[in-house]
Amino acid sequence: MENLELEYHQNIANAYDLLRVVFFNQWREETVLDLKQKADALKDESKKLAFVQDIELIKGDALDTARWEYNRLFIGPQKPLATPFESVYRSKKKLMMRESTFEVREFYANVGLEVERKDHFPDDFIGFEFQYLFYVSQLTVALIEHKKEDEAIALIHERKDFLAQHPNQWFPAFCDDISNHSKEKIWKDLAEFILNISKQEETFFELFSIKNKEK
Repeated sequence: MENLELEYHQNIANAYDLLRVVFFNQWREETVLDLKQKADALKDESKKLAFVQDIELIKGDALDTARWEYNRLFIGPQKPLATPFESVYRSKKKLMMRESTFEVREFYANVGLEVERKDHFPDDFIGFEFQYLFYVSQLTVALIEHKKEDEAIALIHERKDFLAQHPNQWFPAFCDDISNHSKEKIWKDLAEFILNISKQEETFFELFSIKNKEK
């Protein structure tokens, strides 16, 4: 199993775990405590990224400011400046519940996941996409630990396909909107964190493909 780097999959799962919490929760003290615990689980390059350091330091008035900016960027009440739904970035009219919404639903179903209140809240919400990536990464870890190499490889390919067909198609533009519109360092650093994790995955899959061709 030399091509199935257990530590890599665990660390990337921890990164996705942190990111899903970022988008699933209002930014309150308990949210930050949860994020700090998840940040502590990161290793190596991910641990050193600026967004992780921001989480460690944020409290008090800085948390209130971050929360206000979070709402301004991602929620409203006015039109969000970085809308956290894939369809908005990939449909010509910038509408939600478009084709990508139903395409990601199929990926979720392949591993037994289903969005609550589907058809009422879009499946291509960024939090759900990170939830899926976290789940399949964790499942990959479990399969490797149980010596189920073929199943692990199949799931790695599933994650690779999902990233290529969905997050990689809109995360760069989404992160550009965060960087261009945010007034707060923590959210600019979040954009860099997302792009860094995407780059780590791209590098891993390039090496993974080469190793599997050599087998």
